[in-house]
Amino acid sequence: MESLKPIGWYLKEADSLITAAFNNAFESLGLTRFHWQLLRNIADNGEIYTKDYYPQVARFITPETFRAIITSLTDRDWISVHNDICRFTASGADVFASIEERQKHIRDKMLEGTDPEDYAHTVLFLDRIIQNLKTLPEVQP
Repeated sequence: MESLKPIGWYLKEADSLITAAFNNAFESLGLTRFHWQLLRNIADNGEIYTKDYYPQVARFITPETFRAIITSLTDRDWISVHNDICRFTASGADVFASIEERQKHIRDKMLEGTDPEDYAHTVLFLDRIIQNLKTLPEVQP
């Protein structure tokens, strides 16, 4: 049996491939994985408050990129922004349904051959690692 690589390799490889798959699927729409995540959060919550949402993605994108994502979605009339609250426009809600179909296809392919329990156990395992490492003062991000 081939020896396993360190966990960090798998984490980075999976994240890189997930990002590439979503970026490729959304490229024809001029969207990235981060556009999708913002749209998904609006769909899940009805709206997002940018000052609460940005800290969740700050590790991955700059404030300038975040503003560019918001601007690109407002310029398309997919979202409206009032008092830092983002909501779908009527056309945005319609477009989201179409984009969601692309996302579901990738997610289904990504999780092919796995069980929901595999996903849940993996997330819990990674969360435990994160929580354990956060207790080390020298590891604070």
